[in-house]
Amino acid sequence: MTPRFTLSPLAAAASAALTALLPLLATPAWAQATPDTDAANEASAKAEKKSGQLQTVTVTAERRAANIQKTAIAMQAVSGAEITEQGLSSGSEILKNVSNVEVQGAARGNVIAMRGIGSDLPPGMGESAVSTNYDGVYNFRAEMSTLGFFDLARVEVLRGPQGTLYGRNAAAGAINYVTRDPVLGKHEGNASLEVGSHSLMRGELGFNLPISDTLALRFSGAAISRDGYLSDGFNDAKATGARVKLLYKPSADLRLVAGAERVHLGGKGPGFIPQANWDNADTRLTAAVNPTTPGLEKVGYQDYDATKLWAQLDWNLGFGTLTVLPAWQDASGIVYRRYDASRPPGSEEQYNADPKTARQKSGEVRLASPVASAVQWVAGAYWYDMLNAQECLLGASACAGSNNTRDTTTSKAAFGQVSVPLGAATRIVGGLRHTKDHKTAIDGSVGDWTSTDGKLGLEHDLAPQAMTYLTLSTAYRPGGFNTLPGNSGTFEAEKLRSLELGLKSRWLDNRLQLNGAVFRYDYKNYQAIDFAILNTGTLFAKFLNVPQQTMSGVEAEVQYLLPAHAGRLRGSFTWLDAKLGDLRQTNPDGTQYSLQGNPLPHAPRLSMKAGYEYPMELASGAALTLRADLRHTGKQYISITENANTLQPAYAQADVSASYRSADDKWGLNVYVKNLSNYVPKVANFVGSTMVGAPRTFGVVASTKF
Repeated sequence: MTPRFTLSPLAAAASAALTALLPLLATPAWAQATPDTDAANEASAKAEKKSGQLQTVTVTAERRAANIQKTAIAMQAVSGAEITEQGLSSGSEILKNVSNVEVQGAARGNVIAMRGIGSDLPPGMGESAVSTNYDGVYNFRAEMSTLGFFDLARVEVLRGPQGTLYGRNAAAGAINYVTRDPVLGKHEGNASLEVGSHSLMRGELGFNLPISDTLALRFSGAAISRDGYLSDGFNDAKATGARVKLLYKPSADLRLVAGAERVHLGGKGPGFIPQANWDNADTRLTAAVNPTTPGLEKVGYQDYDATKLWAQLDWNLGFGTLTVLPAWQDASGIVYRRYDASRPPGSEEQYNADPKTARQKSGEVRLASPVASAVQWVAGAYWYDMLNAQECLLGASACAGSNNTRDTTTSKAAFGQVSVPLGAATRIVGGLRHTKDHKTAIDGSVGDWTSTDGKLGLEHDLAPQAMTYLTLSTAYRPGGFNTLPGNSGTFEAEKLRSLELGLKSRWLDNRLQLNGAVFRYDYKNYQAIDFAILNTGTLFAKFLNVPQQTMSGVEAEVQYLLPAHAGRLRGSFTWLDAKLGDLRQTNPDGTQYSLQGNPLPHAPRLSMKAGYEYPMELASGAALTLRADLRHTGKQYISITENANTLQPAYAQADVSASYRSADDKWGLNVYVKNLSNYVPKVANFVGSTMVGAPRTFGVVASTKF
């Protein structure tokens, strides 16, 4: 029988563990990290190159600045410098070397799964179990992952339930994309230009402009143009983005950052190939041909625009820091696909508006303890309002009735978390979040979901640079409605309970970092879709809940700085056992079959990632760094419809690069080859049509700081 985890048993377990650990309480406590995260991380990166020791990486995963090694969450951070220099121009590129994270394709954007949990439901009707946040603001649309991120300070990837601080849709984890803020008193900037295969051209610019002693502006932008990987020109990249941020800091205790951002996606957009073409290694980039008129090219385009306005106020009140974070976002888009020699604009029978409107309004207010406080706490309230409307969702010739969707969501939550020292080396952590969600659909459906989620944890410092933690946490994802043909009405909320034992440590005079986690999930009411085209030609789409899933896993991550500045070794190993409950799917003839015991989609049983960086100091004082990354991903299903067509076999990919930095670190040049083996994996499948990943690519990135 599958164990049921609750908060009450953990309290007893924590009490027993604390009794056993009391003799160890004399271990020195760790100090707080500096709150100036961007400056601190840049200084640490420079110090690491000189000292040959691993330095502090500062993150804000728990709504306060802290050392990543002193944060009791299984997480990794990718620096903005690495993103720029390595030409990591999309969400999938940024996350490809992160442990236990799978980024796969979707009709618009990407599906992100952590530890086997993500989403295969349409946007608006279903929501991802990974909370994706941009400068602290949640975004439910997947398109943001396709532009190519620009002017980033860092990306924080938090694995495991984050329901207390991140709320709904954080059952699998959270990803924080943090862009660079303005800086007072400094004229500075950065720029990069990337050229590569498939006619790639990508430019990025960021510029800091001080206005006065209390005001500063930062302007940034990016543009990318790349031909499609597929034979019909699809899977291309045409996008632009611009952002402006204003900093107002009249005193050391008051700080306001306000931002505005505009993103445009163009080009042909995502494309598909017939499954049979993937089965032949020579045709994995060959798109389908018109079955009735051979040689007639498939034409198409996408046109997506998104606008975001937000602000963050941080005010030190002495007894705590007040943070206020309001945001407004609006997006609309068109997708056109047709075997036709023309592209008649505005023809409602030949495109789908996806989304016709996607609008979000949100606000968060929280109060957090002072940085130096022995007891660390945060409490706050959150509000969210979303409208998502689509037309011609299935690309049908008649756009009416069930082909249209209009979904709304309002969510309200109150939350709090506290960390209390039980001595010099041990802390107990507790948190609660109460959430109310209200949803409506175009067919008049109305639903309400309420959840109280919590976290109870024990942290203990084994040594000045080693910490272990035991965490019991819960999270939930609200239910929704099916407004597609084959309407199944309401599907219910998911619930996840997690028990995790983790280690964060450094050894060998700060040259070896070893982190790991062991976890077990009790996953109820998994939201799935039974999607098929019947032999009659009728679309069958039924949303359902799978009552019980069992999941467990092991993660290990290592970094090692070799002596005498001989380079850095990186590696990770993940083992995941994620089994479906009694999920029933429909065959084209209308009969059903069960997937019970099969692995969840996007959940490879075994994954291994490794990398090596070798620095060479040149006679001029400049530096040359050689880098290689290798990834092995076990077999996995890429769709909830699990069959031979949706099974991606185990595969390996490798990237290599050579990066030159001038002696004054003002400019650099990086030459890279990605996917050296040219293996093209499946990343999504929709009723016999397959979406594939990128083939081998190569390019050069020139970057400068001024």
